[in-house]
Amino acid sequence: MKKKIVAVFLVAFVFSLLALSSSSAADLKIRFTDKSRLKYQGDWKLISYQAYTSKLVGSGGRRGTLTCEPQLSGTYQIIAEFKATVNRGRHALYYVDGVKVKEVDQRAGVTEGKSAFIKVSLGVFELKPESKVELRAEDGVSYSFVSFTFTTSTEVPTDVSATGGVEGDTGAESSFVAKSDGDLVIEPYLSTYSPAAFRVSVDGKEVFSWTRSNSTSKEPCVFQGAADDKSMIEIKPGDYSPAPGLKYTVALKAGQKVTSSKSGSYESDAYLKISGPFDGNAAAAETDTDDKDKPVKTTAGDSDDGKTATGEKKPTVMDDVLNNK
Repeated sequence: MKKKIVAVFLVAFVFSLLALSSSSAADLKIRFTDKSRLKYQGDWKLISYQAYTSKLVGSGGRRGTLTCEPQLSGTYQIIAEFKATVNRGRHALYYVDGVKVKEVDQRAGVTEGKSAFIKVSLGVFELKPESKVELRAEDGVSYSFVSFTFTTSTEVPTDVSATGGVEGDTGAESSFVAKSDGDLVIEPYLSTYSPAAFRVSVDGKEVFSWTRSNSTSKEPCVFQGAADDKSMIEIKPGDYSPAPGLKYTVALKAGQKVTSSKSGSYESDAYLKISGPFDGNAAAAETDTDDKDKPVKTTAGDSDDGKTATGEKKPTVMDDVLNNK
């Protein structure tokens, strides 16, 4: 009888060890207060739920670098969390092992002036015990950090160039005028983990829109007022992704104005390609603006309460949004 009890105890002990080993391979979330894995340099201020670059500490320049050393080995997806408010910057720079992997608009996700906690995937990376993940604030505007989450992944690591990294995560709007009759061709692919949207209008009338709130919900695009269910595919029950190879065509008349916009924290593989009878040089001149990167004025300076902006800001131009003929 005693031998049976001992055997049962040993089996239970082995299963408990297996459970511990499997849990150790689960997500690792490093919050902004983790001093053992995080190092702050520059004008960072820590409050109850985040760290952010502030004019109230350090040199007051709102510049700094946050370095995270997760001390992991293997393939991991990295999720960055921040608090989006109207007084955040549009160019949060994320690096992995010294290479820029993403540039994020930290105002994306704000609705009617209300702040929100946003999560953005930086990609999938092969990490070493000495690997480092950084958030750099370099333009003198406030940026937020809440946490990094590291999740084991079987996906192929993100291919990042050493010169520029993965681009395409800031809001953009561009306008073009048709120089002759012809077809406007819209080719969208909207992958995202957080709120994001693509829109296209002709002479002020919206002909295409795609708004997604997360990475799994079935939220098809809308073309000419009708939802296209074929724009999303079900990977597994309840888990939807954007369909590749989508293409929509609208007949244009000479002189009609086409406007496209991308907003939110869409992923690096997302794109909104537009082609048509446009004059690239004329279109580029039309969207060139001196104040495209001026900060929005807020009601409370460097406050973190997410109050509505009192000033206006013209949209940032992203050159690679349009693929002109």
